[in-house]
Amino acid sequence: MNEFIKKSLYVGLAAISFGSIMSLNANAKSKANKQVVTTKNKNVKKTNQHTKKYNKTTVDYTDLKLPEDKAYVKATGIVTMFNKPGKLGNAKVVASKTVMKQLAASTSPKDVFYVYGMAKTNTGLYYAHVVTLGGKYRGWIYVGKTDFSNDLTNIDKGTGMTVTRPLQYAKMPKNKTGYRVNTDLWTTPNYSRINSKALGFNQKEYAKDTFRIESAVSNTQGWVYYYVVDEQHPKINGWAFHSYVKPANNPAKKANAKQKQPAKKTTKKQAVKKQTKQKQVDKQSSDVDQKSTSNNQPAKPSNNDNNNVNLIPTSNTNNYTLKFIDQSTAQPISQQSIAVSDLMNANGGSATLNANSVAKYLPSGYGFYQYGNAISYDGTISSGGQAIIYVAKNPTVKNVKLNLRYFDSNGNALPVNMNMNGNNSIASAQQALVNMNIMQGTILTTSQVEQVLTNYGLSIVPTDNGSASLAYTDAGLVKGDNLVVNVYYR
Repeated sequence: MNEFIKKSLYVGLAAISFGSIMSLNANAKSKANKQVVTTKNKNVKKTNQHTKKYNKTTVDYTDLKLPEDKAYVKATGIVTMFNKPGKLGNAKVVASKTVMKQLAASTSPKDVFYVYGMAKTNTGLYYAHVVTLGGKYRGWIYVGKTDFSNDLTNIDKGTGMTVTRPLQYAKMPKNKTGYRVNTDLWTTPNYSRINSKALGFNQKEYAKDTFRIESAVSNTQGWVYYYVVDEQHPKINGWAFHSYVKPANNPAKKANAKQKQPAKKTTKKQAVKKQTKQKQVDKQSSDVDQKSTSNNQPAKPSNNDNNNVNLIPTSNTNNYTLKFIDQSTAQPISQQSIAVSDLMNANGGSATLNANSVAKYLPSGYGFYQYGNAISYDGTISSGGQAIIYVAKNPTVKNVKLNLRYFDSNGNALPVNMNMNGNNSIASAQQALVNMNIMQGTILTTSQVEQVLTNYGLSIVPTDNGSASLAYTDAGLVKGDNLVVNVYYR
């Protein structure tokens, strides 16, 4: 009996144990299945939320006011133009790639674009707001991942736009005076600027006047325009298409022609003899003109015919004239008569016309025109001559960076290592230069920089072997709004 009870007990316990184990396994399997499903659902939900957030694009817009001569681009033909930045939803096509390719291949000035706005997306993409000078196409186009708000040359290559110049200097006619103009005068050549417009002069006011030509430019199609000034009423001036600027008829020549009409009976021998005599007179006159130049040297031919504007006679033939023209309006601002010797550098030598020699004569509030040849002349700097200097009301620099270098015993320029106080002095000197409102296109001299450095205790700096004194800087013509000046110590 006891043996039976023991066996029954063992069997019962085994059955209970086996049932418990099976139950536990089933529960564990069920829980495991539920955990996998739950995790999978959570992952899907998170993934969907992340994708939705990533697709949301925001844009910051900036209105641009670039200098009028630095605000123009040409289509590359590889990017479509939209009515708003292309990454925004529901952007509509303004000009397809096919149209943009046509605009890129066009030479018409009407198909040059003016840039007046910038957009930056939260993903770091930049778009330019543009309009053609002809006014037909206006919209947004992708231009890369670089801020171009102060300089269009920052536009990335391989994008929708590239910087261009609507105008180039053109060759001047040999004769520059005594012209009639029978068309409207413009502020700038038509379709060369976004705001080109006809001036308010009545053509009847100058119909009988003669004009002189002071400058010549050509547009993207090669059309030539002259900047003309009324010789009787100098306040009447502006730009005119060259076909409407023609030599005035000379009444004296007409009268002489009528008086000499009977001379048609002259024999061939007499005509040849007369022509030979006239050539001899012309040669003698040319020899006299050459000998009359300064220092009794023959006049040199111009080496920059494509850029000359000039040599207009002045009232004082002993001096050289600098005439300053506002590039944006094409209007004369001022004129100065100086001695040729004033254009020589401190070490003597020949007279030179460059930013350094002309800077001190700049009109107040103006800097050199920075997008092309600012100084134009006929190649010979001599008494009685004249140069045209294009100037602009350029913005001032926004930032100044001073790079301090010292020369070691091997002549290597090494960076100056300063402590905290020294770095603070550099920062103060940089801000002092910004506060000077240095205009782009003007000359910053070494003496100006030296004065600021001295004021902030930077005339002597520490080196690895002791100290070094200020030697010189590379200050000069200011270009762009971020000015960098290298300062060297020995």
